[in-house]
Amino acid sequence: MPLDVMETREDLSGVLGELGVGEGPIWIKINLTSPAEGMYTHPEVLKEFFAVLSRPVVLLESYAVGRGRGPVADLPQDEGAYLQALRNEERDYLRAAGLDEILDMTGVGLLNLTEVCAAGEAATRADVQPIVEEAAGPVRFEEFYDAVPRSLFAQRHKGILLNLARMKVPATDRGDWSLALKNMFGLVPLPDRMPYHDAGLVDALLDINSVYRSLFHVVDIIEGLRSVVVYSGDGQHDVPWGRYDLVQDRRLLAWGNDPVSLELETARHFGRDLSERSLIRRAKARFGT
Repeated sequence: MPLDVMETREDLSGVLGELGVGEGPIWIKINLTSPAEGMYTHPEVLKEFFAVLSRPVVLLESYAVGRGRGPVADLPQDEGAYLQALRNEERDYLRAAGLDEILDMTGVGLLNLTEVCAAGEAATRADVQPIVEEAAGPVRFEEFYDAVPRSLFAQRHKGILLNLARMKVPATDRGDWSLALKNMFGLVPLPDRMPYHDAGLVDALLDINSVYRSLFHVVDIIEGLRSVVVYSGDGQHDVPWGRYDLVQDRRLLAWGNDPVSLELETARHFGRDLSERSLIRRAKARFGT
């Protein structure tokens, strides 16, 4: 589970080769947590990956009300108008982040799971549930069985899901880590995911990871290629859940096929021990290490 400095395109190509990422299709779960600086997968980072990945490549993400310009209450209540408001906000978000330009330039598509489910284009629960429960056991949030695009499910033995997470760490032992396991939360198609925070975030994280890791060959990469987010009470930048600083110009990359060990090793790089964190303990019990 290396964590190293990426100096050249050849370094990145070597990492992908080590992970067995070769011919497509390749689906990349990007990070679009917030429009704040450093909080999303930067288009320049995507350009680096696109330069060394075989096609076809498709990005994966769902809508999230936190990426918009207002809280849930500001969105229309009518289902059709609600979805259209999310589309408009996502269009503005992608434009402001420069992601629309890189997608247009490269021809890489972005598959939105909220749209997939709204259009009735998800794989059936009858197909998904037995595979997941045989591999990882039953999930608490059974609606996640309905969250897998039919197009991906049909190619699950051919493609690779590259879980491209941002490197976000707390400044002290207290605070939240956002690494490989948490990045998969963006595959939950419900735009307002606060109910899962309230009902049991660790359960939701484990469940969505169980669904996708049971169905697909998932490889995890945690990138700090342009910056590492370091949460701090007096940080220069601000998001609703806290302040943070950006540590830049280190070009750090962590990668592996085992998310539990990967998160433990990434934390050790920053002098922390995550072994007693509830998400890690329960992920270890569910997925092994």
